Amino acid sequence: MHDPSTLLFDVRPIRLDIWHDEPDGHDSGTVCGRIPMPVPARIWWAIRHVRHLHYRFWPYLKIRRWIRDRCAECGRGFLWKDSRTGYMGSDEVYHAPCMSLRSVRSDLDDLTGYVRLTADSNAHWRAKYRLDGMNERAPD
Repeated sequence: MHDPSTLLFDVRPIRLDIWHDEPDGHDSGTVCGRIPMPVPARIWWAIRHVRHLHYRFWPYLKIRRWIRDRCAECGRGFLWKDSRTGYMGSDEVYHAPCMSLRSVRSDLDDLTGYVRLTADSNAHWRAKYRLDGMNERAPD
């Protein structure tokens, strides 16, 4: 399935995005049709589809994320310009050092399972791939 959202307007001076969502999650352009390219026609089209629109006001989102977001690893908030990292399938966010720690822990868990012969097929492959890479880089 494709994304039901389409960017309708990008108002850069005030950092506002206006998006059109297809009803019932259909692929973009399948129910309401394609968005016209000329700006006057696009404005008229947006007026007719006002119930399908949602807005992203970026200054508000930055402030809301700064107040609300917490690191899933350590539980602390983010400073104003701290970077946030996360996985695509999850809403959890991490500080950069916490994400590095999580990655190292995952590698160690895979290697421990490999040594103890308790790793599933995916963990076994990841550990073997990592060990083979380490052997290739090792000086002779």
